[in-house]
Amino acid sequence: MTTYHRQVRNSFWKRFAVVGGLLTGLFALGVWTQMVQPVFAAPAAAVEGGAKVSIANFAFTPAEITIAPGESVIWTNDDGAPHGLAYHDGAKGTDLLLPGASFTRRFDRPGTYDYNCSIHPYMTGRVVVRAQ
Repeated sequence: MTTYHRQVRNSFWKRFAVVGGLLTGLFALGVWTQMVQPVFAAPAAAVEGGAKVSIANFAFTPAEITIAPGESVIWTNDDGAPHGLAYHDGAKGTDLLLPGASFTRRFDRPGTYDYNCSIHPYMTGRVVVRAQ
């Protein structure tokens, strides 16, 4: 076998190993994402009949929502990027809301509750709780 043929063969196996490593890494990342998601987000099924806010295209939709005291809001990450929720009233939010995950908060007292994405602070929203 000539030196040229050895170089071509070695080059092929090196490329094969790199592609295989990349595919294995992507698979492991997908599995890890599915395993970690429940740790950082409460399931939407835990609260029945809540108002819904979608996170998509780096925005909260609707940006402002009005509910009655005692109701809950369910935020669902319908975006391709992770997001989070930070409330201005000091309530505990979530630092990481992976794509497809949901987070729920119940609002018992009337008032205006502003929030933003903990990862992208320019993303803002508001929950208005009005007494009936």
